[in-house]
Amino acid sequence: MKSPGTRSALREFLIACAWLAGILALIFHRSFEADQVLFSNDGPLGLLVAYSDVATSFFKGAWHTLNWIGIKQPSALPNATVGAYFLWGPVAHAKFFTPLALLILGMGAWTFFRQLRFHPAVCTLGALAAVLNTGPFSYACWGLPSLPVTVGATFFAFAALASESQTKLWLRIALAGFALGMAIMEGYDTGAFFSLYVAAFVIFKALTEPGPTGRKLGIGVTRVAVVAICAALLSAAALSTLIGTQIKGIVGTQQDAKTKEQRWDEATQWSLPKTETLRVVIPGLFGYRMDTPEGGNYWGAVGQSPGHPTTRHSGSGVYCGVLVVLVAIWTLAQAGRKSGAAFSDLERRLIWFWGGVALVSLLLAYGRHAPLYQFFYKLPYFSTIRNPIKFMHPLSVALVVLFGYGLQGLYRQYLGRNLLKTSSLIGQLKSWWAVAAPFERQWTTATAVTLGVSALGFLLYLSSQTELRRHLETAGFPGELGAAIARFSVSEVAWFVLFLALSAGAVILIMSGALSGPRVKWAGIVLGAVLLTDFSHANAPWIVYYNYKERYATNPILDILRDKPHEHRVAARLLPMQGMYLTSDESWPEIYQVWLEHLFQYYRIQSLDIIQMPRTPEFDNNFLKSMVPKSPTNLVSIGRLWQLTNTRYILGMRPFLDLMNQQIDPVEKRFRVHTVFGSSNQFALFEYGAALPRAKLYSQWEAVTNTATVANSDQIVLQRLADPAFDPAQLVLMSDPLPAAPANASTNQTQETVTITHYEPKRITLKTEAAAPRVLLLNDRYDPDWKVTVNGEPQPLLRCNYIMRGVYLPGGTHTVEFRYDPPAGTLYVSLAAIVAGLAICGVLMFSKT
Repeated sequence: MKSPGTRSALREFLIACAWLAGILALIFHRSFEADQVLFSNDGPLGLLVAYSDVATSFFKGAWHTLNWIGIKQPSALPNATVGAYFLWGPVAHAKFFTPLALLILGMGAWTFFRQLRFHPAVCTLGALAAVLNTGPFSYACWGLPSLPVTVGATFFAFAALASESQTKLWLRIALAGFALGMAIMEGYDTGAFFSLYVAAFVIFKALTEPGPTGRKLGIGVTRVAVVAICAALLSAAALSTLIGTQIKGIVGTQQDAKTKEQRWDEATQWSLPKTETLRVVIPGLFGYRMDTPEGGNYWGAVGQSPGHPTTRHSGSGVYCGVLVVLVAIWTLAQAGRKSGAAFSDLERRLIWFWGGVALVSLLLAYGRHAPLYQFFYKLPYFSTIRNPIKFMHPLSVALVVLFGYGLQGLYRQYLGRNLLKTSSLIGQLKSWWAVAAPFERQWTTATAVTLGVSALGFLLYLSSQTELRRHLETAGFPGELGAAIARFSVSEVAWFVLFLALSAGAVILIMSGALSGPRVKWAGIVLGAVLLTDFSHANAPWIVYYNYKERYATNPILDILRDKPHEHRVAARLLPMQGMYLTSDESWPEIYQVWLEHLFQYYRIQSLDIIQMPRTPEFDNNFLKSMVPKSPTNLVSIGRLWQLTNTRYILGMRPFLDLMNQQIDPVEKRFRVHTVFGSSNQFALFEYGAALPRAKLYSQWEAVTNTATVANSDQIVLQRLADPAFDPAQLVLMSDPLPAAPANASTNQTQETVTITHYEPKRITLKTEAAAPRVLLLNDRYDPDWKVTVNGEPQPLLRCNYIMRGVYLPGGTHTVEFRYDPPAGTLYVSLAAIVAGLAICGVLMFSKT
């Protein structure tokens, strides 16, 4: 049964949860409006809807069909994100999972502070600082709510390790590993490098215990091993699918020195410039999102490529809060005192540990702008991490932890006892100052100087508007846009000065004793109000809603494309991964991007164009390179690409029809206008008559396998496919051994039929009829984990035309089924580990000691 301590902790947990849930409900109140959903760049509603009817099958391998010619993706995982999706469906997920993810983060932080035995109000304020921290908050609002869940799970891991009690120590260590495994399952590489911090915490904690150093180090290493084993068991499914889809066979993931050097610019593109460290305390100094209105556009250097000063990208913030940073500095200053500090010796060592975490994380987040990341980059597989700025997440965690320690120190020193001398606020300040300790005087003086310097800096920045606008002009923000950005940036500095004054005032009021005794509750109210006001200002630009019923409204073109979408593909780009369009209208690329990322997904329209593929498989990359035009005026290879990939429909401007028939298909001229659209019918849906059908029977095939290596065979096949003299409508090229087609095989296909009777991402069924042996070509991407049966009997899966699937069929009528069936053993390992973790939670919660 529950002990009194357990009941008290559960009550405090529920109260804190209610407070945080109420605050998040207010912040995200528009989610309760029927037609409104949160913007999501990485997980838009269209994508959530696209695979909703088959999503349960994705636990055993995910296959996406709506972009490119199909591609394997990370499997669905037994984690909080996927669980919530199945619990309430796509629309509710788009509305409510972001605040739920932030709530999980907050309760993780609360649990950590509770395990440190901090005051309940300190635990709640620390949790609030974690919830509102702009790093995870902005990531969640950008479309990655799994990030705050990752950070929350990491906090739970730290919580399991935080207690000094030796009771059930190894169970808590194992539980920390399971929590860390969930962080990896949610955050992949982010969870992986959080595991390094957890390992460092375990070693550091062991070294603070009594005994010989060697013995303590051995104990620490053993504990790390237990954490690592438990984390690996729970995250087994994630690690397996991550390696299989994001590392193995991916361009640039080779670990030789030459490949790493070649990838350096790409891998460090999202590094934090040193000057933008100011964003930690001034959220909008360099803007917010790329599209924040009224001058809030991001104009910093994150996302820039060398030699391209006008390119940049921002989908997240790094703001940690003025009050949080100020109290964290107070904490470090207190920990540095030799006597009279608010912390025990052990707490002081832990505070310096978290200070070190913050410093190292900041240096790593600088990426290409500082030397430390170069050493980190050379470690095995760390070169596959694309965004050094992700190391701002451990920095924000460290600052929140230091903030919690600081609040606890302030409570011990000034709030836990009655220091009121008079009811007058001014009188209290005067009486305190007369007897203030040297540290208090030094802190107050340093705070006043900092506030004065900040105010002076604001005035200097205000007076440099002309220079700032000139810089913005060179950065790609001309005219009135640059002027608006300059005004916005200056206003953000003004907000910083205001919140610095409020934060400094709150800390000084607490130190003076003015909020002690009967006024102690006001300390929590004042600190909470400053936190809420400050972060409400900083986080508001990241919260974007839209009317999903309006955005996902259909139109005549979509109605055409969504009719039997598995029988054709559509494209608007000349090449799937490049932004070249058949249009002179500058607005079209933006319009089409909305169609591609949202509407095509929502209506399950299959497009050849790729939304994003940051980790391109070598297999696909070789095929795409073989189809790149040899010159700007010879675009025949683009026609061949569309032909081989069943790309029947092309979107562009109507006047480009002649160019397509002259340069893409100059001999047969098989492009025609299918339907016109646009305000003045300036756009057209073109139909390409040469596109191969999705499924086709061949009486003629050729196996290209008699070369020294598979790579040589593949090169020959790619060259043949790109040759204008090759006719893919008459001959299919095989990369697997197969008896040659009969020399006298009939090419009369009048009595041959192939019909797709069922099509879903992981299972496709066809009916075929032919009098003689044939090769069935299915123009969907090949992968060895696809299996094929003919009339229920397993048959060898063929690789056709380098990248497509196929199967050999004897004459007659057949039922053919292609099924994606990768190994799923690691899923059961993860499920078993989750059960074990829950069992340990039960033991720890309901035990009497």
